[in-house]
Amino acid sequence: MSYIPENKLNSFIKNNKIQNILIITGKKSFNFSGFKKLKIYKDFKFIMTILYKKNKIPEIGELNFLIEKVNLANPDLIIALGGGCALDYAKLANALYNIKDLKKKIKENSLKINSKKTKILAIPTTAGSGAEETKFSVLYIDQIKYSVEHSLLKPDFHSLIPKLVINSSKIVRASSGFDAIAQACESIFSKKANILSLEYSSKSLECSIKNFLVFVNNPNFVSAGKMLNAANLSGKAINIAKTNAPHALSYLFTSKYKIPHGIAVSIFFVEIINFYYFSVSPKKNIYLNKRFNLLFKSIKKNNILSFNNLFQKFFLESGIKKYLDKKLKIIKYPINSNDCFNFDRLKNSPIKISKEEIYSFYLKKFKT
Repeated sequence: MSYIPENKLNSFIKNNKIQNILIITGKKSFNFSGFKKLKIYKDFKFIMTILYKKNKIPEIGELNFLIEKVNLANPDLIIALGGGCALDYAKLANALYNIKDLKKKIKENSLKINSKKTKILAIPTTAGSGAEETKFSVLYIDQIKYSVEHSLLKPDFHSLIPKLVINSSKIVRASSGFDAIAQACESIFSKKANILSLEYSSKSLECSIKNFLVFVNNPNFVSAGKMLNAANLSGKAINIAKTNAPHALSYLFTSKYKIPHGIAVSIFFVEIINFYYFSVSPKKNIYLNKRFNLLFKSIKKNNILSFNNLFQKFFLESGIKKYLDKKLKIIKYPINSNDCFNFDRLKNSPIKISKEEIYSFYLKKFKT
């Protein structure tokens, strides 16, 4: 995939003789990000059609609507503008445009993707998901999270523009920023990690750890640019290694309780990293020993205690703790529900986590 700097976007449109652009975005992303002030919009708005998504998470009903509109527009280029939801919608609509019985095939894991509608240019307006770098997208069906994966989902081009993420709300910056941090950390411990993904993870963390709180509390072009880069690297990491337990346990809180994705991931993040550390001594497990050494080196900490202190500080000073303190008081653990975690992501954890151990995580957080 090619990176296109902001100052090259116009020449990209001209050189590729693009005559019909469809933008898939959210109203807030489009109106508040500052996209309308960019030269690409000022010069080419006459060939742009804006398609607004309504949901905060990708859902099958709205996806079917977007697919219908994509087919009617028949664009030369789709610009995916927004956070992870808008990017996922664009990726899915572009690759699933000609598939019938979509809901059934996704639930049965029988999708066969063999083409895509057109090229996608991904422009994130949040510094977090790294969806511009991944070959998979999240989709919710009846409040259950599914992941659709195929090389054709990966955007063809992307552009990282710091000025577009400055105007997002503090809670969005905290959520998206922490998502990038969690993705980089989780990919370090994922079973599918390799030398390249570990390099991406480490570089992402080195960048995000330094800039997260500044970006959340007093954003500027420098911190926004650093967090966009960190998110992009975390996207590259999970495109190879994927996430694991913290993400696996997060999806219910987003789909049912409307907690922003990155904040939902934070709920069990520290507990799970500690579970990895103390369940099997790193000194007796070469794999985990190497992974924790890389983690501590990347975040400039020496041990699990300093790791815990760092993230407690992040949660407190970013406002994540205050937000969750209000939300978690009214949530009860769905004891009889198997939908409270994602099995595929859970299997990617470095050590096995039983249902009983997951239950113990919930007991510490919620009423039963």
